[in-house]
Amino acid sequence: MGLARHRARTFRGAGLLLALAVGCSAPPAPATSPPPFQRDPVDLSQEWELTSPDEVGVDAAALARALTDASAISGLESAAVVRRGRLIAEWYRDPGTPDAVRAVRSVTKSVMSLLVGIAIERGVLEGTSEHLASVFRPPLPALSGTQEQITLEHLLTMSSGFEWNEAGNVAGYNDWVLAPDQIAYLLAQPITSAPGTRWNYDSAAVHLLSAALEVSSDGGTEAFADEVLLGPLGIHQRAWEHDNRGIPNGGAGLSLRTRDLAKLGELVLQRGRSGTAQIVPAEWVDASITPSWAAVGGLPVTGTLDYGRLWWLGQLDGNALALGWGYGGQLVAVLPALDLVVVTTARWQGLGAGAPAQTDAIARWVAGVLPAVKAR
Repeated sequence: MGLARHRARTFRGAGLLLALAVGCSAPPAPATSPPPFQRDPVDLSQEWELTSPDEVGVDAAALARALTDASAISGLESAAVVRRGRLIAEWYRDPGTPDAVRAVRSVTKSVMSLLVGIAIERGVLEGTSEHLASVFRPPLPALSGTQEQITLEHLLTMSSGFEWNEAGNVAGYNDWVLAPDQIAYLLAQPITSAPGTRWNYDSAAVHLLSAALEVSSDGGTEAFADEVLLGPLGIHQRAWEHDNRGIPNGGAGLSLRTRDLAKLGELVLQRGRSGTAQIVPAEWVDASITPSWAAVGGLPVTGTLDYGRLWWLGQLDGNALALGWGYGGQLVAVLPALDLVVVTTARWQGLGAGAPAQTDAIARWVAGVLPAVKAR
């Protein structure tokens, strides 16, 4: 069985950097519109029921071959494929089961983006231009100096300006995780670029969004997530690591069932809707998967990727891609033009220098699913 929804865990370290991400001072990319959503959104509050691939325009034999290939991908632990709002395949490495929750690492960031959008729509937070200094209040420490210029938008787009080296540096994340006070540790780092002027991958800065929700919402981040996002999607099994202040790790701490990870991807594909309910404002979803920064990271199979609001953006086999990307191969691949969501979870502990190769192999497996998908 999965872990209870309110079960918390402490931070875990050991190799939690994002493979292949690179710092970048390139100007923001021009805005582009996501492909239009062309069908009635499915109700995601109910448990998935497996549908035959042929019913939704997918070659069942080709998909079966891809699933057979999954067992040969080192580190891949589970996968699920959703087409036209229907679960058509799932795979679990023995002894895994659909009920097990799995650490999704930095896909947590993409979930935080959804939560911030809901919080702004509900008036819990004022807007993306709101300064973090106006949100932080006791027991959180006060911000000072250039830190007072940091807005929620800067945190959502990895441009807060803190000196931080997480890409290619395992110790950068682990030092933060193991600090006595994770928030104080980050705030002690110098600001080396004006907020909003340079992209730099920083899990600790994204964690400040969780801290903002913790003090701004009734019951804190976890209760807010359960009430406005996870609960309405029928997601009742999850675990969440906490920092030493008891705040859920907004950068990499969430664990979910693979099936529920697929629900979150489908919610983005459906522009925030579940059936007749608008869970996340459509405009927020659109903005989140519109580039804010160009060519800031990537994988060999994707080429360079842009960055939106805590979502990676680019192309996969010529198809527009919005990607939730967690260390080691935790992936939520949303391909709107194909009406397709493919999610994976993977072993992530102790990967070290092997993380990029494992992640790319898993991403190549995702790309290998696409040939089974017929025209929309």
